[in-house]
Amino acid sequence: MASLSKLLRGTVLAALVATPLASQAQPKLPPLPLTFLPPEMAPQDLCNQPDLGLGEIDPSIEGGQEELTDRDRIRFLTADIRSYQRRDADLYFDFIDALITKKAGIDAEFAGAQAAFARIDLHVAANRFDALAHHGLIADLAGNTDLLGYGDRVRLAQYYRMGLGVPQDRAQAQEFIRQAAFQGNARALLEIAHLQRQGQLVEGWTAPLDLTVTMAFGGMLGELTPGVCAHAERIAKEYLKGELVAFNPEVALAWRRFAADLGGAEAAWRVVEFHLDAAPDRQDNVEMRHYLRRAVGLGRRFTDGESDRLIASGKIAPQDVIAILGDNIRATGGRSSLVPFLELGINIDGRTADEDGLYVQYLREIAALPPAPGDVFTRLANEVSIRQGRWAAEPEIIALLEEATRRDDPIGMQRLAQRLVRYRDDPKLLALGEALLVETVDLHGLASSMDRLDALYRCQRNDAPRLQEARHWRAAFHATSHGSLQMSATDLIALDRYKDPEDLARIQSQALSGRPTALADQAQRLQSQEQPSVTALRYWADRLDNSDQALEAFAELQFELATNPVERAQAVEVFRRVYLNNGVTTALDLAIALVEDDGRDPEIAAEIVDLLTRAGNRGEGAAIRLLARLHSDRPEVEIYAQFAQVIEARGDFLALMFAIPHIPQARLDDYMDRAVSLMTCGTKDIDELGDAYAIRQMPEMSYHWRQIGLTMEHGHVLSKLRLSDPQMEAYDSGVAPGPVQVVARAQAEGAPFAHRRLFLLAVDADRVSYDPRQAASELVAGVGAGDLGWALSAYRMAGPEVREILSETLDVVALLQTGADSGDRQSAYDLGMILRDTASVPDDLARSARWLRVAADAGHDDAMFELGFALGFGLGIGQDVPSALDWLDRAATSNHPRAEDLAHMLRVANN
Repeated sequence: MASLSKLLRGTVLAALVATPLASQAQPKLPPLPLTFLPPEMAPQDLCNQPDLGLGEIDPSIEGGQEELTDRDRIRFLTADIRSYQRRDADLYFDFIDALITKKAGIDAEFAGAQAAFARIDLHVAANRFDALAHHGLIADLAGNTDLLGYGDRVRLAQYYRMGLGVPQDRAQAQEFIRQAAFQGNARALLEIAHLQRQGQLVEGWTAPLDLTVTMAFGGMLGELTPGVCAHAERIAKEYLKGELVAFNPEVALAWRRFAADLGGAEAAWRVVEFHLDAAPDRQDNVEMRHYLRRAVGLGRRFTDGESDRLIASGKIAPQDVIAILGDNIRATGGRSSLVPFLELGINIDGRTADEDGLYVQYLREIAALPPAPGDVFTRLANEVSIRQGRWAAEPEIIALLEEATRRDDPIGMQRLAQRLVRYRDDPKLLALGEALLVETVDLHGLASSMDRLDALYRCQRNDAPRLQEARHWRAAFHATSHGSLQMSATDLIALDRYKDPEDLARIQSQALSGRPTALADQAQRLQSQEQPSVTALRYWADRLDNSDQALEAFAELQFELATNPVERAQAVEVFRRVYLNNGVTTALDLAIALVEDDGRDPEIAAEIVDLLTRAGNRGEGAAIRLLARLHSDRPEVEIYAQFAQVIEARGDFLALMFAIPHIPQARLDDYMDRAVSLMTCGTKDIDELGDAYAIRQMPEMSYHWRQIGLTMEHGHVLSKLRLSDPQMEAYDSGVAPGPVQVVARAQAEGAPFAHRRLFLLAVDADRVSYDPRQAASELVAGVGAGDLGWALSAYRMAGPEVREILSETLDVVALLQTGADSGDRQSAYDLGMILRDTASVPDDLARSARWLRVAADAGHDDAMFELGFALGFGLGIGQDVPSALDWLDRAATSNHPRAEDLAHMLRVANN
C-alpha cells in the first residue's frame, strides 16, 4: 500500500514540474467522473485483528513504579488538559494554560508548535477570540512554518481562511495548503480538489482535478495497516455523496468489497446491502451469500430486523438465512452486546493498599500551581483517603477539603460537610457542616446536597428525627429528578417508552451527565433492544470505559440478566475483565458473583477468599463480613483481629458495624460517630445501627434508631411487596400516549410515511396493537400516496388475515402487475405464485409461468425452483424436463433447500 501512495505522489509531482504556474478563477465544475479503484489484494483479516482489550498495565497502581516519571506526568497532564477543557474551558482557562506550560516543559515533542496549537484550541473552546488575536499565537506559528508538519499547515490554513485569530487571508491559506499538498498530505489534497471544483485554483498548483483527487485518495488510503478499512469506507462514501467525484455506487461497492476482503465486517454487510437494494440486472446472489458468510465469520452481530430483511427480500431463502446466521448470537435470539467495544486495561493491585502512588504524587504537584482550582484539592483528598485511610489521614483530608472549599469547589464543600457530621456533638462544627450543604445548594445548585440535608435532619443529628426540615429537603430533592431509579434488572429492561417515558427520560439524562448507575442502566437497555446500532453500542461503550463504577454496575446487570448457563459463563468472564480493569474496587462484587456461580469448586473458593481479603484490606466491611460467613468454622473475633488495624484506619460503614461487638467501650462512641457520618439514611443502615446498640446492650439508643426507622418515606422495606418506588409513585397517575396514538398524531401533523409505522404496529400479531383491518387500510393508503415499493414489501410480510381483507378493497393482482412491469423481480415472483394459487382458467397458469420465468431470469432463487417445478410437470407451460432440470440445478447452486430433491425425483421419473 505504501508503494501505491508513493507512486501516485511521484506522478503528481512530475506533472506539476512539467506544467507552468497559473491562477485564475474558473467556473464551478461538476463532480469529477473519476474511477479510482482499489488494488488487488488477497483476502485476509488485517482489519479484524483480535483486540483482547488488555490495554496497558497502569503503573499508577500498587505494585508498579515507586517514582513519578515524566512519562507518567505527560499522560496525566494530557488527560487533565482534555478533561478540564471539555468541562469549562473559560472557567479553568488559567489552570489549563498552566498545565500546557508544565507539559511543554517536560515533553520535547509537545513543546513549541504543539503547545501553541493546544493554547489556540484553549482560546477557541473558551470563546476568547480577541485574546487569541492579541497574543498573536497563530501569526507566530505562521512565521515559523519550518517547525510545522504538513498536517499542521493544513490546520493553520483553516485559521487564515476563517480569519480566526488573524486577519482573513485566503491567499496565505492556499499557500499553506499547497505546501502540504506537495508532500502528499491527503487532507490538503482533498482541500485543493474541493477548491478546484468550485473554480478556485490554488496559486502554484496546476495539476488537473482528476490527478489531484487520485493523489488525495491514494494518500487517504495510506499504509497497509488495520486502519485501511476505515479509509476505504471514506473513499466509498465520496463516491456515494457525488460531490467531489461523480456518484458511482459501483466504485463504492468495489472499495467496500476491498475492505471486506481485508477483514472489515461492516464493509462485508454493506456489500450484502448493495445486492439487497440493487436493480435486478446488478444483483449477484452468489456474491451476496459469500459476503454474508464473510460478515458472520468476521464476528458481525445481526439484529432481528436485518435477518428479517434478508428473508423478506426474496433473494435468499429463509432456510439459508438460518443456516448462515445459525451460530450468530443475535440471529438466534440472544442479546447484542457492547462488551466487544469496551477498551479495558489491566490494573495490578497488591493485597494491601500502598500509602502513596504515582497519581497522588502528580496531584500534589499540580495542586502547587497557583491557578489550581478547588477540584484538584478534592481529588487529592479522595486519593489520600484511598491510599492512607479515611480515618488515619483525616487531618490532612480535612485540610485539603478546606482548601477546596476556599477555592469554591462544591463537591469539596459537600465532602467537608460530611466529615464534620462525625463531630455532631460539637454544635459549631455541626452548624458549619449544615451551612456548607445549604451553600452548595443555594450557590452551586448541587441537588445531591438536598438528599444529604434530608439525611442530616432525619437520621444524623443527635436530635433526629427533625421531620419538618427533613421533609422540606426530601420534597425539594424529589422535584429535581436527580435521584437514581431503584429497580431490578428485569424491570429495567422491561421499561416501555410508551408506558414509562418519565423513567426512561431520567435514565438517559443522568447517563448523558455521567452518573455511573444510569450509565450502566442505559448501556444494558441499549443492548437489550431488538436492533441496537453499532454506532450506539460504540458510543455507550466509550462512556462506560470512562467510569469504573459504571463498569462494575454494568457487570452486575450482565450477571443478573444471564438466562442460561452459556450467558452466565459469559457474564462471569465479563466480571473478571472488569475486575482486571478496575482493580480491587470490584473485588467484592466479583467474589459475590463467584460464590453464586460456582463457589463449591475448591479453586474458585480459594480465589474468592483472595478477592475478599484484598477488598477487606481496603476497609470494605461487606467483604470482611462475607469472609467471616464463609469461614464459619473460625470465631468471628479471629476475623476481626485480622482486620482490626485496617478498620481503625480506613473502615467503611459496614466495617465499623462489624467491629462494634469486639471493640472496648471507650471506642464505641467514636466508631458510632464515624458510622453515622458515612451512613445512608435508609432502613438497612438504620437497622444496622439499632442492632449494634442492641448488641452492646444499650436499649435507649437501639430504640432511638428504631424510632428513626419509622420515619422512612415508604415505611419498612419489607412492606413494598416487590414494588419499586417509581412503580408505586406512577400508580393511577394517568396513561401516556401509546404507539398508535403517537404515530396517529404525527400523521395528523403531516409527517411523511406515517402509514408505514401504523402498518407495522397493526400487522404484527404479537403486539397488543394488532389490527388486520387497520393494517390493510394503511397499506391501501400507501398505494394511494404513491408509495408503491413499500406497499409491495408490506404485502409480502402481511399475514393471511390481512391479505384476505385486502382482497376486498384492493386488486392485488393489478398491484403486483404494476410492480412486475417496473422490473421488480420479487413482484414478478409473487404475481406468478398468486396466479398459480388462485388459477381458475388455464390462462392463469400460463401467465403464472411467464412471470415466474421473468423472476427466474432476474436471479430470484425461489422463482428458479418454481419455474423448474412448472416445466417439470407442465403447469401452464409445455412439459420440458431438460429445461426444468437446468433451472433446478441453478437454484441448487444458489443453495435452494428443495431444488436438489426435486431434480433427483424428475431424473428418476424420466429415466
